[in-house]
Amino acid sequence: MHMRRVLPIVGLLFVSAGSVQAQGLSFWLGGARPTGDTTAIALRTSEMYAGVQFDLPLFPVAIRAEGMTAVSGFRKAPRTFIANAVVPLRLPGIQPYAIAGYGAYSYGKPSEVRGYNYGAGVRFGLGRTGVFGEVRRHEKLRKNVATVGITL
Repeated sequence: MHMRRVLPIVGLLFVSAGSVQAQGLSFWLGGARPTGDTTAIALRTSEMYAGVQFDLPLFPVAIRAEGMTAVSGFRKAPRTFIANAVVPLRLPGIQPYAIAGYGAYSYGKPSEVRGYNYGAGVRFGLGRTGVFGEVRRHEKLRKNVATVGITL
């Protein structure tokens, strides 16, 4: 009898924690690399990734601004800046999402190009803290990039 009262309360807390992750600012940090590269090339072309995502609880689309730069030759490495729309499926504990955006690759360099990207990912966690993985196609660069990291 006592268990019948406890289970709905636990379920409500679990669902409430899932809805909290869909609110406000979250920070995304990770590492990225092109998916088609060999391991030797990927070690030279790996990138550091940082993003800030803004979610509104009742709005179905989040906005994420992000930047990437190469791990090797960090000081002289080209920088990438992208603005994205993210459409998450807000479930407790797991959050699959679609992402698409537009940005500047090799920003401020003579080789700078602008283009769009699109892909999908999944985030695991409660609240703003979690881990994520995603794969995106960067059309102007003609490459797919896989990213894994944490959210805060």
